[in-house]
Amino acid sequence: MQKVQYGFFNKNQLDCISFPNTKELMKIQELQNANHDHLSFQMIEIEHKPVYDFTSIHRHDYFEIILFEKGGTGSQLIDFQEYPISEKSLYVVMPNQVHLMKRKREENGIIIQFTKEFLQASLLPVQNDFMKMLRKNPYTQLNLEHFDLLYNGFTQLKELYFSGGEYKMHQIRHLFAYVFFQILDILPQKAESSKHDALIDRFIDMAESNFKQMRLVAEYAKMLNVSLSKLNSELKEKMGKTPLQIIHELLALEIKSMLLVEDLTHKEISYQLNFDSQSSYSRFVQKHLGCKPSELKEQLLNIHS
Repeated sequence: MQKVQYGFFNKNQLDCISFPNTKELMKIQELQNANHDHLSFQMIEIEHKPVYDFTSIHRHDYFEIILFEKGGTGSQLIDFQEYPISEKSLYVVMPNQVHLMKRKREENGIIIQFTKEFLQASLLPVQNDFMKMLRKNPYTQLNLEHFDLLYNGFTQLKELYFSGGEYKMHQIRHLFAYVFFQILDILPQKAESSKHDALIDRFIDMAESNFKQMRLVAEYAKMLNVSLSKLNSELKEKMGKTPLQIIHELLALEIKSMLLVEDLTHKEISYQLNFDSQSSYSRFVQKHLGCKPSELKEQLLNIHS
C-alpha cells in the first residue's frame, strides 16, 4: 500500500484552522473504496491511499473506529477537539463530525469504517446507549490487555475482509458485532440508562436534527410532551447544562465548520442557519465564539499563509 505522510497542528492555532479555498472542502464524504465503489463496510490500514484528501479537514457520513498500534507526536481533531496520536490508542469518529488527522509515517494502525445501515444490520436492535457511548469516548488510551484484545479482533476482521467466500459478509457482520461489543466493554465512559436519561437522549437527538430551525427550548419541550421546567431541570442535573446551552453549542460548532468553506459569505451562513438577520448572527458569534465573524474567518484564512 502507498503510504501517506501527514503534517502537524500548530499548537497555538487549534481553535481556528484553515485549509485550501474550495467549496468541496466540507463536502460530506461517502464510504467508498479506491475504485469509488460505494460500500457499507471497509477495513483499511492507516497508511492506505485515501479516496479523498483527509489531510484537510473533512466530514463523512459513516463511522470510523481507529486503532493505533504505534503513536508519536501527531494529533487528531474531532469536532475541533484535539487528541494526541498515542501508542495503543482508540478513536471514534461519528457520522458528520468534523475530522482531521495529522500523523507521521511511523504512526500506524487499522481503521474500521461502516455505515449506519451496516450497524443496524449487524446489531439488531441498535440501542441508543451504544451511540451515546461511542460519542462520549472519541479517544481512549488502552492498556496492554485491552489493546491486544482489540488488535486481535481488528486483525481477524481485516483478514476476513480481504478473503474470498460466498458468505463473507455474513461472517463479517457476526465478527464485527463481537468486536463492537468488546469495544463497548472497554470504553471508559459508560452510558447508564434510566427514565431520566431517556428524556435527555430524546432531547439531544431532536436538537441535533433540528437546531438549525428550532432555537426555542419550549418547542422541544412541547414535542417531547414534558414541561419546560422539567426539561431544564433534568438536563441541568444530569449534564450540568441547560437545553439552550446545548442548542447553542451545536450551533457554534456548525458555524465553525461552515466558516471553513471560504467562499461562503456571512450573509449566506446566517441565512442557512436561519438567523433573523446577519446582525443577530454576528452577535451570536461574538458571544459564543469570542470574536467577530470577520475576525474568526480572518484567523481561519491566515493560519496556513
